[in-house]
Amino acid sequence: MFMMKKEFVLTPLTVIKEKMMEMIDLLKAKWRYVTFGLLLVMLAGNHVYAAEAERTFFWSDAVPIPDCYTSRDGEPKELGVEKDGKKVIVELPSCEEAKKTHVSVRVDGKYLHAYSLSGAEPYIENGRTMIPLRALADGFGFEVAWEPTEQKITLKKDTRSIMMYIGKSEMLVDGKEVKLEEAVPMIKNDLTFLPVRQLAEILGVQVDWDESTRTATFTQ
Repeated sequence: MFMMKKEFVLTPLTVIKEKMMEMIDLLKAKWRYVTFGLLLVMLAGNHVYAAEAERTFFWSDAVPIPDCYTSRDGEPKELGVEKDGKKVIVELPSCEEAKKTHVSVRVDGKYLHAYSLSGAEPYIENGRTMIPLRALADGFGFEVAWEPTEQKITLKKDTRSIMMYIGKSEMLVDGKEVKLEEAVPMIKNDLTFLPVRQLAEILGVQVDWDESTRTATFTQ
């Protein structure tokens, strides 16, 4: 019986060292990319969080659902939430009551949604639909300027200019005085609200109101 002799090929030590150094360099490079990637994610996450924290609304194809509470007795419910680092009590209406007062705003096929408990929900004031200034500017493409000392709002779009004041019915449209009807700019829940219909009509936007769904529709 013959035994076959195995032959071993010995790799020079220098070659082994070179291979190990290549692997170490590769790992270092990968670690740099991973670390950089994690840093980008962290920065992006902080940026998104900050942006979302300042924003009180968004647009969507979905029909908005109001904040409400369903109970057997139909009574409103108090809810403790944290706002600006302080605990506050918010009273949620019953869903039956919310259906009667909820207002939907639709601009070019997109519904306006207020973040839950943000206080940015549209509402009716003396028969006029009121929506947040920032949402109106975003939906209709206005540039906004706000002067807190005078409580003056300036809206600009293309060659059009609209100047209004909180609590006043007089406004300037392209330098000409125009009266706001029934409702005026006001501050509610620390947000500025504007009567949207008259401003939309100034821009030539088609306005429709569906009483059955309490939806104001604007088509540019």
